[in-house]
Amino acid sequence: MRTLLKIMAWTTLYIAGKPNFKDDVLDNLEKSGISFLPGSSDDKDIFLVWIDETLPLRELKKAIGSKTVFKYRLQFFTSLAKKQEELNKAPLTAREQAMILEMKTWEGNKYRHSA
Repeated sequence: MRTLLKIMAWTTLYIAGKPNFKDDVLDNLEKSGISFLPGSSDDKDIFLVWIDETLPLRELKKAIGSKTVFKYRLQFFTSLAKKQEELNKAPLTAREQAMILEMKTWEGNKYRHSA
């Protein structure tokens, strides 16, 4: 009987989040049983990991755990260029700017007469 050997193809994934997220992500991935290889990045705020290219991102997020994903506001990127695109997105829309101005005006009026 011939045994078929599955050759796994790896894909790179970059994870960014609030400070000190790397240890929790690494611990959760190790406990999950998912095949992964941790890496390092020049950017200290980025966690580099190689995963099976057939693994859906949703499964990876489940392995990391929703509490960790939300606690550290984790973001997942397939390249550093994609991360830069996210950071350089268009500035606030006119509606968002109007809402901020409205909040500032409201705060100014509310606290101007208090003392």
